[in-house]
Amino acid sequence: MHPTTKSELRKIYREKRMLLADQEFKQLNHQLLTQVKKVDFPAHSTIHIFLPIKGNHEPDTYAIAAWLRQRFPHVRLALSKSNRTTLSMQHYVWEEGTVLNVNHWGIPEPDSGTTVPSAEIDIVFVPLLAFDRQGHRVGYGKGFYDRFLQACRPDTVKIGLSLFEPVNSIEDADNWDVRLNKCITPWVIWNFGH
Repeated sequence: MHPTTKSELRKIYREKRMLLADQEFKQLNHQLLTQVKKVDFPAHSTIHIFLPIKGNHEPDTYAIAAWLRQRFPHVRLALSKSNRTTLSMQHYVWEEGTVLNVNHWGIPEPDSGTTVPSAEIDIVFVPLLAFDRQGHRVGYGKGFYDRFLQACRPDTVKIGLSLFEPVNSIEDADNWDVRLNKCITPWVIWNFGH
């Protein structure tokens, strides 16, 4: 029996990430960036990106952000600051001089800056531990991103980033979960057509 619940998958994929050797991790990130470069990004858009937790072997979004800035100089990048009390996120433009502080969970966040309403965000890179062939994802379990994505416009494109291929299905996915439009892995871009 394959593990298919969020809690089982969360445990397994955290462990899989941590077991990646440094060289393999670097190679997977290099391949992931190669796949990201195949996506058609509108030149004048606001793209929300997450920053990796140091030591967690999360996708290297710094490299993705650097490429986006160079390739699409008119793209506006946004980062979030988490509120642990309300389990919500405030979004800020990520400018060259933006001061980043590491929060309670080890996530680099902007100290302050120009706020970006969720309705202005065109594309969201979504963190995840695992995803399935229907576009459901397993996050860290706090629901920050599901709340955020529900506040975005219906046409906001939600793109997962994963260092691993999908599982067949997540059996306890529910209506609260916001599905991805795409998920980029080091080998292929999955499109979920909704």
